[in-house]
Amino acid sequence: MRIGLLGTGNVARALAQGWRAAGHDVLLGSRKPEERTELGLPVAGLSATAAHAEVLVNATPGTVSVELLHSIGASALAGKPLIDIGVGLTDDYTELSHPNSSLAELIQEAFPRTPVVKTLCTMDSTVMIAPHSLDGPSTVFLSDDDAEAKRTTGRLLTDLGWPESSQLDLGGITTARGQEHFALLFMGIANGLGAHAFNIKVVTRAAD
Repeated sequence: MRIGLLGTGNVARALAQGWRAAGHDVLLGSRKPEERTELGLPVAGLSATAAHAEVLVNATPGTVSVELLHSIGASALAGKPLIDIGVGLTDDYTELSHPNSSLAELIQEAFPRTPVVKTLCTMDSTVMIAPHSLDGPSTVFLSDDDAEAKRTTGRLLTDLGWPESSQLDLGGITTARGQEHFALLFMGIANGLGAHAFNIKVVTRAAD
């Protein structure tokens, strides 16, 4: 697939490398592509990236994501699944910038013709593309109102190494709040462990 990743930070670069290794056509989108030629990955402007892509990925800071998407335009985003990985945090990383909602919901509200899927925001970028590097299987979550967009996202997660058994469908886009609010606990766990390369696993009750 042609995957357009909006952003050029650690998350966007890691996912681009992971999906490119799986055979996908990846393109990073930047507001200043001429300044990002050192990445070893193809980079274009935001609008060009959106035009090229069959699937878009929001890997921009959550505090500016909606504004950035508006700069591309609703018509350019319409009909394309948008995988949202962003989380809005205050500058000191102590609070969420959307405490009573989620970034994914705000994007879906602003762009109703673009199916938004929330996933991968509960882990570090190194784990996103290498779940096998952990000491056992773990869980990746999906939130979305569009079944086909969710299936497409699930296939792309599988290409990164997440089997269906590790993918947990939480339901509609409002459930993205739980995923994003985990960011505060993630930072606490990282501080306790002294490391960011970890993930969580949903463990159910053993059968009688």
